[in-house]
Amino acid sequence: MLRRLCTIILTICLLAALAPAVAGAAGEAVEIKLAIGSPTLSVNGVESVIQKPFQTNGTTMVPISVITKAFGAGLTLENNKIITLSYNGTSVILTIGSKTVKVNGAPITLTAEPRIVNNVTMVPLRVIVSAFGAALDLKGKQITIKGSKASGLSSSGNTGGINPDAGKTKIGDSYHNWSANYPSNLVLGASSDNGEWTSWENANGESAINIWIKTVEETLSKEELRQEIAEYFYGSEFAVEKTSIKIGGLAFEKIISRDRDGWFFEYRAIQQDNRLYIVAAGMKADNKSKLSTVQSFMDSFKPSFNKNDRSLKDITKVKDGFISFEDKEYGLSVRLPVDWYRDTEGSSPSFYNNDESIFNASISSLAEEDSAEKVYARNKAFRTANYAPNYMRNMTESSLTLKDGEARVLTYEYTWDTKTWYKQYDVLMVVDGFQYELDYSVLLEKDSEKLFKDIMASVDLDTDYVEENFIGIENEFDPAVDRGKTTKTSKKYGYSIDLNKNWIGTFKDFEEDSVLYYTGVGILYIEIFESMKVSDFIQSFRASVEEGDGKITKNTEAVTINGLQAMKLTAHFDNIEEGQPYVSEIYIFEKNGNLYALNSITYDAHYSEANIARMNETIQSFTFTN
Repeated sequence: MLRRLCTIILTICLLAALAPAVAGAAGEAVEIKLAIGSPTLSVNGVESVIQKPFQTNGTTMVPISVITKAFGAGLTLENNKIITLSYNGTSVILTIGSKTVKVNGAPITLTAEPRIVNNVTMVPLRVIVSAFGAALDLKGKQITIKGSKASGLSSSGNTGGINPDAGKTKIGDSYHNWSANYPSNLVLGASSDNGEWTSWENANGESAINIWIKTVEETLSKEELRQEIAEYFYGSEFAVEKTSIKIGGLAFEKIISRDRDGWFFEYRAIQQDNRLYIVAAGMKADNKSKLSTVQSFMDSFKPSFNKNDRSLKDITKVKDGFISFEDKEYGLSVRLPVDWYRDTEGSSPSFYNNDESIFNASISSLAEEDSAEKVYARNKAFRTANYAPNYMRNMTESSLTLKDGEARVLTYEYTWDTKTWYKQYDVLMVVDGFQYELDYSVLLEKDSEKLFKDIMASVDLDTDYVEENFIGIENEFDPAVDRGKTTKTSKKYGYSIDLNKNWIGTFKDFEEDSVLYYTGVGILYIEIFESMKVSDFIQSFRASVEEGDGKITKNTEAVTINGLQAMKLTAHFDNIEEGQPYVSEIYIFEKNGNLYALNSITYDAHYSEANIARMNETIQSFTFTN
């Protein structure tokens, strides 16, 4: 499990320079000596081993540790390639693979770019040293740098390391209420958005520490704590030791495990009130005794956080019960409650919590003939027609001022089953030819209004970034826009049908015997059965309805579809576990020894006149081509 989480930590793990720096007071004079081709670094006479500096295209490249350790510079990493060094108010931004460096925002072009060599990040020396106001002396291969330590904690939002010159020797999370000694020689590489798990790793990926926090409702026994630990085992991992230990008056359950790939792991579990803490260290080694190198950290862990301890760095991402989420690819930032999560699978920003609340964002280009008023009116008309009677109510309109412009808000309540109701806020803002849609849905029983306003007040859209990076992004699947139809034809099975262009095909090869499209309000499913009788199919369909806890609501009837004779059956499924009740209308044709079944599935909430007419139009377009 440890190694699986560690794969998240990409390039940042190579910045091992964030380990505790050479000791020294803030502002203290620093003399650095190193040489091209030599692994020896000397800082005020104290020697250490580094990756050998080298020259390329006239630029001297050194390990980034020379900068962070010797000068006490702060460091952050963005998108696994953009490095920001901060030192006494000076900012130096470098990008792996790019020859452009920005010093306090001013671009400078170099003859060589930062790169990763043998898992170590190598950076151009002169531009950084000059930016820090230090003196650089080059004599042959010998390099001498004279400067001073950073005057304080140099940081630009960095939570990835601790500057020991600011007196920080411990790390913890004030919201999740834990603390420990900073794990030396490891980098804080990744953590969940809300801090429920945190991971460190060394530069070569052969040592790692993780902390997981889990909410529990009951007091766990010794056996249950051990079971919780075992849930984090991964692959071929198996236990070799199970003990109960006491450290500093705290009782832990401890398991040591190993796997068949040469890794040993130590886990400790402790419960404090309704929180379960699991601390784990892993190491690639030939003997479990090597785990002794992490005992200092493991023994220092406490399920508590002392806010008065000035040596303790707080890495919490939670402020006033909210987390700041960023989606830089969409130019979006938003603050959401701590119990919210990011949907990491979606292509556009989407967030949710376990109470079924959802926040989505989308960006699309505004058509030339469109305007904010037209888009808003179209969305309102579509939503009104999209719900069946008794499934939507209390629609209201309002305006809202966001950080980036004026928005229109459509608010209404909806339900899937007439029992549980939700409140929906559709927010539309148009800026510089782009429409931004922010959708917030919450259970009606919740106090939604205040939270909605708090969330919207935090929304920050980088409209300049969108304008520079998004071009012609038409929302081709927007159900509120009628994009016409497209005719799909099957040569093999000799039929055609007209489908809405904004329907999404999952199985869309019409030369296969099954086709499936999502319609936005349900599903259209087409199946072809060779050598099957209508009576056999109807019997099979009835059986499947009964197995699915549905019921036939309209018996077999003869219908005419586009001049063709067909049979129709209607069923309803309302006992859907974690799903939406729906109507299934199935049309059955026979031709050339084949049976054709068109199954139109529409959710109850969307079984409206407009949607029924749209689907009937599609069904009526079905015809045989030979």
